[in-house]
Amino acid sequence: MKNVFHILIVAFVSQFAWNQESKNVELLDVWNDTSIFLGVEDHRYSDLWAFESNGQDYVAVGTTEGTVVLLVQDEKLIKVAEQAGAFGGYTVVHRDMKTYENYLYSVCDEGTSTLQIFDTQYLPDSLPKVYDSNAFFTICHNIFIDEDKAKLYACGANDLGMKVLDISAPANPTLIHDFNNVNYVHDAYVSNDTAFLNCGAEGLHVYDFSGSMPIQLGVLDFYANQGYNHSGWMSPSREYYSFIDEDIGTKVKLCEISDLATIQIDELFAPSEYENYTPHNVILLDNTAFVSYYNLGFRMFDISQKPIKEIGFYDTFHQETSYTQNGAWGVSLIEDQNQVLIADRQNGIFLFSVPIDILESDVDATVVTSNPFIDADSRILPKEYFDETGLKFSVFALDGSRVYFQESLINWMNIPLTLSAGAYSFGIYNSDGELLESGKFVKAN
Repeated sequence: MKNVFHILIVAFVSQFAWNQESKNVELLDVWNDTSIFLGVEDHRYSDLWAFESNGQDYVAVGTTEGTVVLLVQDEKLIKVAEQAGAFGGYTVVHRDMKTYENYLYSVCDEGTSTLQIFDTQYLPDSLPKVYDSNAFFTICHNIFIDEDKAKLYACGANDLGMKVLDISAPANPTLIHDFNNVNYVHDAYVSNDTAFLNCGAEGLHVYDFSGSMPIQLGVLDFYANQGYNHSGWMSPSREYYSFIDEDIGTKVKLCEISDLATIQIDELFAPSEYENYTPHNVILLDNTAFVSYYNLGFRMFDISQKPIKEIGFYDTFHQETSYTQNGAWGVSLIEDQNQVLIADRQNGIFLFSVPIDILESDVDATVVTSNPFIDADSRILPKEYFDETGLKFSVFALDGSRVYFQESLINWMNIPLTLSAGAYSFGIYNSDGELLESGKFVKAN
């Protein structure tokens, strides 16, 4: 992964036609191929998945026709490969992809579909197909790969529970479990054999798949603001799990998961206009939640503060419609570039830069609190402060002149690369101009 500085961008002027309602998010590029077959819901795209191969960033995109791979380079999206699905066309709504080692796995939830596996090591030149079979299932709603255990979880396989495949030989999967302890698994997040299963009307179920028989660790099947339990994500620290109910007016849920046997919702959060909209997918880092919202677009939340606050958004869908499940479907991250990708069903693939160091999840929170300047990364991180009306940051040279200023809803800042190496002082102020903290630092070369 690339080792780069991360710069907090305060205001943006888009060079694209997509000059939409936004906050703290910079649009870098949009990819939209209008030659792709238009589906039953006036859509072309479903989910997406960002991955790295041979030091290059890519994103796999599910379409009505098959799987497309885009190269993410120089803040642009460039199509480099495509493969037709075993089934494609007007009725295809769901296609999902994940990666393991040098392989890309793709499934579809409609028609006479298959599990397809592609070898990514030849990208960007080609994407050879190495497996295409319905031996385990034809239709499948979503897949998740537990990379530590080389297991693929096929959710809603043949419209039933879930199948678990051994992919230790990546191009030659074998069946481990045919899981039917619940009627249907819509999606899953799995880490080290602990599987959080989103089971629709049956709620959230947590299982241990390490042994010959799955063991239930916890269940949350009755809770506030409940709907169709759709999808979720665990934080890298394994402290939190966030999930989404796919219904109009539901909020995103955040659970503290130290005791899975008594798992409960700790926080509910949503945009201010949530009552008329439906959340769809979430990716969770230790301090940030990235959410795709139907008909609203990309939404970003700071989960390190309570109550949880929305800190950024970009509306990808401005068409007039009465249908409530248009627009943003999937969300994925390129962490080392501070980039977020959104798949909008009608409008294509959006590449954003966000003013958050999304590698921050690796930073020890106690160090951040006790030492707001981390010399190695040139970061000021005043985590103990949050002001919903905005914070102000100033950096001063030794002669007292202000060399940098920014305002942001986000409760931390990065020192810009434009500053020369040397000693500086800083001040952090609330929206009324009251000094919250000051100090000194040395910016390295």
